[in-house]
Amino acid sequence: MDHPPRAGGPPPSSRSAPARIAPQFLPAPGRPAPERPNGSTGTTGGIPRHEPAASGASGAERPHTTGPVDLDPTYSTLLQTQSDTARIALAVLLLAAPVAAAVTAYLLPTVRTIQLSRIEGLSVFGSAETIGPANYEEVAAEGAFADGLAALAGPIAVMVLVGAVLAPLAAWLIHRSGRRLRTTATVVWSLAAVTFAPAALTVAWLIARLVSGGDREASLYDWPGLISGVVLGLCVLTGLAAMRGSATGAPTATRGAANGKPTALLVTACLAALAVTAAGLQTFAYGTISGLPLETGTPVAQIFNGLYSGFSPGLSSAKSVLLMAILAVLGIGAALVFAAARIRIDVGPVDPAPARPLAVVLGAAALVVLLVAAGAYLLPWLVRAGEDTSEGADLWLAIRRTWGPPLITTAVALPVAAAGGYALGALRPLGNASRWLLLLFAPWLFTGSGPLGAANLEAVAGEGEYMVIGSFPPRAWVAIPLLFLFTALFWGLEDRRRAAILHGTEPRAARAAFLKAAWPMVALMGLALLLVNAQDLFWQQLTFQDMLSSGPMVSALENLEFERSGVALGFPVPLLIGYALAAAAAAVWYLPRVAVRAGRE
Repeated sequence: MDHPPRAGGPPPSSRSAPARIAPQFLPAPGRPAPERPNGSTGTTGGIPRHEPAASGASGAERPHTTGPVDLDPTYSTLLQTQSDTARIALAVLLLAAPVAAAVTAYLLPTVRTIQLSRIEGLSVFGSAETIGPANYEEVAAEGAFADGLAALAGPIAVMVLVGAVLAPLAAWLIHRSGRRLRTTATVVWSLAAVTFAPAALTVAWLIARLVSGGDREASLYDWPGLISGVVLGLCVLTGLAAMRGSATGAPTATRGAANGKPTALLVTACLAALAVTAAGLQTFAYGTISGLPLETGTPVAQIFNGLYSGFSPGLSSAKSVLLMAILAVLGIGAALVFAAARIRIDVGPVDPAPARPLAVVLGAAALVVLLVAAGAYLLPWLVRAGEDTSEGADLWLAIRRTWGPPLITTAVALPVAAAGGYALGALRPLGNASRWLLLLFAPWLFTGSGPLGAANLEAVAGEGEYMVIGSFPPRAWVAIPLLFLFTALFWGLEDRRRAAILHGTEPRAARAAFLKAAWPMVALMGLALLLVNAQDLFWQQLTFQDMLSSGPMVSALENLEFERSGVALGFPVPLLIGYALAAAAAAVWYLPRVAVRAGRE
């Protein structure tokens, strides 16, 4: 006698046994069966097979058979060749890599940071005295940490406005403007998204301000403008993908546009607001180079100043713990939204949505206005990006020293995140509840190198040592944001693979389509992760690895040597060209096929 499989997992099957369908894949009561290509309707059951039609008999009069019947593609799942035990075992095995990496890169450093924050008198100038809350009391008494957070409130609000309001609105207009404008916008914002060079942007902007002799002084509000190209680029591209997900039907679900609700766009805007807020709280490059805010500094700059050469690591660790607590709340909130909204990413045909005349005008206007606003801040850097570096540091040596160590971290963190994403998104050890396992990683979803600086520095320098010089890769051995993204990607592609097999595609061809749709995203995320790691100014300065990158830029700025500013070292032209070509290629051939979906599957 057949027993139904556990809810959530794909039921096993064999050619000799009837198919077994989990309860959640049965059709809703009273819902009519979908029409098949021949005009008839099917019922929920096993894998479809071709059976000779009974002559002169209607569907209701066909004789009862014990074999499988047609599946309802809206409510059914595919039967896998693996048993539940093998599937879950493989998922656990793949999940072991990101769990181990997260423990090494995040959990243990967090515990060590908490320990360091409770050691009073910790510095290179004296031994630790007692263990207690004195460092936290000092943080509260001096008020610098709270002042730093307050100083960032306004700039963060501007960044949230740009990323979570203006970008989704622009995406909504552009999506309704026809394929030609959508393609143009995708190329433009893909190129803008790769302009992530915080130190070079900051130095070029400050030099331009000094040369122009303007009356307005530099402020923290300049930073949202400098980073607006990246924020707008990423958020507009995400918004366009969300609009495609709302306007086209998923392979195994009802059409998202049937109810006219842009659910995916609202969810991605919410996630963007949380991510931008977390990134804003960890502002470092602009603050440390400009020295703003003058009296306090940003929270991460305060952490850096205490750790640099070991002046007050105990106090810096206390500030790190407080900042990590805020980031953990944001990360857990984002994970709850992600799991509750059932975010998934699909890669399918290009959306053929027609152009609407009014939307074309408004979409083009939005594209031009936002591009001009972001371009005004990017222009000083673009002008100096090709400066001659022959009289200073060798460009290729700078590339090897600056981008080499981050390449090691990327080579580890990317496949680890991909393995975890495949385990959760494709194998789904807990069925539809597998997304909730991401809560294990959520506290560190938005945590950068700054809050974990004390523990990571001690790990490479030795216990009690807070000064080290050398080439040390960033210690983020798993990219937790990419773990979330790959979970959504593999979830959507697995749904498409199952639906393809259900409609007669050979399993080998369905697997090939899965890989063909997945690898460009994995490659793009690898490039993005390498860029982020290579631009980690906090870790570079903390380990004195900035001598061939931001060091010459800061020195030129301090000595007013504007002819040889070193800005070209911030994002070397050969690498910038490579990133631009990759972004443009993805914008033309891949990103128009990506759709973000949310809600019922």
